[in-house]
This record gives sequence, C-alpha cells and structure tokens, in this order.
Amino acid sequence: MLGLLGNFEGEDSYSVVEKIVKEVQSFTQGEFVESRYFKQLRIFVQLRSSFKQQFDKVMETIARFFKEEKDFLYRKGEAKKGYEVVENLILNFGFSNEQAASAAKVTIDFVQKVRADLAKKKK
Repeated sequence: MLGLLGNFEGEDSYSVVEKIVKEVQSFTQGEFVESRYFKQLRIFVQLRSSFKQQFDKVMETIARFFKEEKDFLYRKGEAKKGYEVVENLILNFGFSNEQAASAAKVTIDFVQKVRADLAKKKK
C-alpha cells in the first residue's frame, strides 16, 4: 500500500492501484481484514489525491465482493444525508414526526433526535 506514495517510473496510476487492490484481496482472509486494509488504502489515496479517480474505478470493478453499504463511511454519509432530509422536512414543510419518518425512511426516534437538536440550536 505504501507503493501509492512512490514513483511509478512510467507505469500508469490505474494499473498501480489495480495491482495493489488485487494484492490486498489475494493476501487477506475474511471480510473484516479486507475491509480494514481497504480503509487504510483509502487514507493513502487521500494523501495522493491524483489517484482518487483511479481508486474509485478499481473499487467499482470489485464492487460485487466489497459491500459498500457495510462500510463505516458509507453508513455515516447515509446518516448525515438522512439527518439533512429530516431537518429540511421539519423546518421547511412543518412535517410531524410520523410524516418526516415516513418520507425520509427513518425511524421516529431518529426524527425526534433531529427535532431535539433543532430545539437546542434555537436556544
């Protein structure tokens, strides 16, 4: 994985990322370990931002093996988006807890938490 930070001597970045991802897959046993290595790889890709697009393309090729909905960052992004949707439904449309939960496909407890956060912000 540290190879991402090195000099590729003319080799294209997509091929390098693809080789690294395939090596991670071939040497890891179990979804948990593989997921951990892919998270670490994602950090290295952020350090070398020119690889972001290539990394995304390579990860799409293995998407059938890598369940993004199980990924921590995916779940965090989904929760943030849900929060924003519920917040919008409450503030701009005056939805009740039940209406907002139904429209945003979240639990009533989640809507109540958003509503409580909004009440704290008002104070």
